[in-house]
Amino acid sequence: MSNLSKSQEELADLLLNTKIEAKVIRRKQKEDGSYYLEESQRPTSPIDFAKDPGEFALKVHEVNIEAPLSPIYVNLRNLPDNVLTKIARVLSEIPLETTQEFCTGVPQAALIIAKKFAEVSGIPFMDVFDKIGQNTHRKIVIKEGIHPKPDTKLLVIDDVVAHGKSKLEALETAKTVGFYVNMLVLIDREQGGVQQVEAEGCRVYAAMKLTDILDYYMDKQMITREQYKKTIEYLAKAKF
Repeated sequence: MSNLSKSQEELADLLLNTKIEAKVIRRKQKEDGSYYLEESQRPTSPIDFAKDPGEFALKVHEVNIEAPLSPIYVNLRNLPDNVLTKIARVLSEIPLETTQEFCTGVPQAALIIAKKFAEVSGIPFMDVFDKIGQNTHRKIVIKEGIHPKPDTKLLVIDDVVAHGKSKLEALETAKTVGFYVNMLVLIDREQGGVQQVEAEGCRVYAAMKLTDILDYYMDKQMITREQYKKTIEYLAKAKF
């Protein structure tokens, strides 16, 4: 019995079967045994499984390059409009405890998702954040001219939550100018991020859990047992 709603199952199908050209980061090893990260492009799916021994390196590997590689990658960039619309509808079905005055996205991947969510939900979009710097020196800042009334309710939307560090940076930055923030994410990788954010006093609404998506794929025989087993074992160990 699937833990996903019918709409979520339809989205899960799209995320596995839609093909996009996407950035993939691989970890490579030098002759001296040290590692480096290599960026490439290859046809992939929004939810995809490793095809190369060096896949997948994630943001965490920019800080800890020896961390275990992820056998699964969730990449919600460069999506066709039908998939974006389905994501927005799934997000809009999540009941929120309080009425939100505005929504925004964590740059850069979630901006287009937030704009589509605004169209579907009727919650106005506000372009709040900017991102400066590169790689480990990235920093989220508030755009010039953003001066909300105190406690303006802002729903911060992101695609995936693994660990909470980057989410907390965006949320804390929004608080500094007066927003009252909650967060809505599409997929919880169940690696401790939701708990980290909520420990800092921000409610996180997660539409789908990654293990529920994997259970659905396995039940429908859309992935192999090896892919399922490796990913479940990784998620159980790779807490941040």
